[in-house]
Amino acid sequence: MNWIMHLLRLYNSLYSFAVHLWMMFCFRNDTWLLPNGRYFLSDDYEFDESFTHVPENTVYIEEWFNRDGEKKCVVRYEGEEIPYEWIDTPFDRPTPRCPWVWVGDTETELDLTRTFQKFLVPGNRILLDLVLKLIQVNERTRLVYIDPVTFEEHEFPGDGITI
Repeated sequence: MNWIMHLLRLYNSLYSFAVHLWMMFCFRNDTWLLPNGRYFLSDDYEFDESFTHVPENTVYIEEWFNRDGEKKCVVRYEGEEIPYEWIDTPFDRPTPRCPWVWVGDTETELDLTRTFQKFLVPGNRILLDLVLKLIQVNERTRLVYIDPVTFEEHEFPGDGITI
């Protein structure tokens, strides 16, 4: 009876290995190199394929999802070129070190850590333009982040944070 269980485990291991090989080498096609969603964060513009550059006062977002449902977003700002061909996805790039332990508004205790998690893609810049499109800001708003190494609180820089 014990040998049957060993055979079942061996079969399961070989089957899993074959499926992973198939997914890695054979199943990857060009549809994987298209974002799942593309849109503008703007009051004035709606995204369509005719735009070649990000318009004024607008933030461009590309949403990408992997098989596990994890979401990553690529961000582009005013004047930057909008891509129409991709050679990789954000999931193909190495995972960056998170530049904060916590990020948010200390006055209202608004936590933006999870919101910004999807923007942790190498090459992305988290600028105030993006923050202003995501939350309402007033004169009391105090955006800060906590450094993961020193655990010191820092004001969110005006020129943003590059991932």
